[in-house]
Amino acid sequence: MAASDSLHPERERIADERERIANERDRVADERDSVADQREAASDTRDLDLDEKERRLANLASVLDERGRALREAVPDMVRRQQEAIDRSRDVLKRAEQRLVRAEASLQRSRGAMQRDDAEIQREVASSDEDKSAERSGT
Repeated sequence: MAASDSLHPERERIADERERIANERDRVADERDSVADQREAASDTRDLDLDEKERRLANLASVLDERGRALREAVPDMVRRQQEAIDRSRDVLKRAEQRLVRAEASLQRSRGAMQRDDAEIQREVASSDEDKSAERSGT
């Protein structure tokens, strides 16, 4: 019985070290997720600003075209304007696709955080069960 009593503190020390390492790993992962979320928020804000600027520029181009026609000035031909509209639409779609990729990455980070939380709960339950078993065997 003396040998098993001397192993119990060692087991607890090892379990505590594992727990400390798991907690540190979770803390680092949560910090990494936080940085990624901050970057994503900043990028989304920039994209929204650029979309608004693109809309204003498109409206301004339209106003300038109308003024040019009113003054009988040459206006860009229809093909060129259509190509410009297509190019602007491609830019908007590209930014939307980038937002989608970031949203998917955020979802994956959220799932990872949930899994880490579940693992933490499982470790705590297992540790609690070990403590209860140790108390019963000591009684």
